[in-house]
Amino acid sequence: MWLFTKRSEYNYIEFDYEHLTDWTIKTSDIDHTFNVFNTYVDASRDYVLEFAVLKVWSKADLRRIMSIISRHRNIKAILGIKPLNYGYPKNIQIVLKGDAGDSTRYMAHVLGGIEVKAVYENGIEHWGFIFPNDESAKSFLTMVGKRGVIKKYRLENANMDNIMANALRNAALLLTPSEFKITKIAYSKGYFEVPRMIKLDDLAKELGLSKATVDEYIRGAVRKILEHVFADEA
Repeated sequence: MWLFTKRSEYNYIEFDYEHLTDWTIKTSDIDHTFNVFNTYVDASRDYVLEFAVLKVWSKADLRRIMSIISRHRNIKAILGIKPLNYGYPKNIQIVLKGDAGDSTRYMAHVLGGIEVKAVYENGIEHWGFIFPNDESAKSFLTMVGKRGVIKKYRLENANMDNIMANALRNAALLLTPSEFKITKIAYSKGYFEVPRMIKLDDLAKELGLSKATVDEYIRGAVRKILEHVFADEA
């Protein structure tokens, strides 16, 4: 097994959230779903990127939700928007650049969390994260609780050696070649051991890549595998 060692005991958090300071809270009366399929966190420049598919059931709802997104202080820019079908309900691919200061995923990122699920609908955000330990998971819940209302949540231990066994057999199919290569090297160097045998800075130097690039590949790989695992459990 190449991703987690036998000592790796993680925590999985899944919760529904009313984010009182974000744009999502203003959409409670708009019938829609906003399904995030990829993200990027740039801690050095304080922004996050969301790659998502927005689904709406009418032109009026589309206009309203785009007005909310474009005007909200947490959104720095709409970097891309592309309809995926004609008529309604309409699916729209959208890329948002958001402020890291009020970002739920940014708070998880700085505590070592890996995002598994992010779906927003009718004013409620549905989240799922993996954290490296109980302390960081509870610290995260405390932080997000200061910016909104946690409607319900579950927090459970996740022994990666057990839940990842089947998913790892398909890792090469789930991951891009770069994700597979870099994550496998990271494992061989002890990056996933507790405590880590190599720091992200040193790993990046060995690979000849930037720290942000290596972090993005590893997080992307782990997220894909965890999404696969928890989707199968649902």
